[in-house]
Amino acid sequence: MNSNILSPGLSFSRPYFYEGGPSRGNLTAEKAFSLVTQEADAQFTDLVYWVVMAIIDAEENGITQMTSNEMPLVSLFGTSLKRLLRDAIIAVGNYDEMYRRVFGQNATRVGRNMLNASPYGPEHYPLPFGERLPDADESR
Repeated sequence: MNSNILSPGLSFSRPYFYEGGPSRGNLTAEKAFSLVTQEADAQFTDLVYWVVMAIIDAEENGITQMTSNEMPLVSLFGTSLKRLLRDAIIAVGNYDEMYRRVFGQNATRVGRNMLNASPYGPEHYPLPFGERLPDADESR
């Protein structure tokens, strides 16, 4: 999402976290949080986007920090970065692990902070990663 009017030179991702606000009747005000990158660096913006998608995809597929080797090797940014998404999960875990680390182990995720398993339809939906590389030549 581009917002030159509000912030020239910046590119905003789609919201990836929602914080509930005060309720009025059946309406709830929400704050939506996004990532911001420099518009001029499209490749870095893409990299940030795909790392977020990988974190959401990992949760959807039951992949955690401990099982991060189950993340596919991909060539989104060339074969020299084929472990990029796997390494992201090793570093921070999946979306649920990150959420609980920030908000506490007993935090309840509701509404838009749920994955697409929510009865209200897809809230966070990871896109396919495209070309996946075989694991045969991985070094770790």
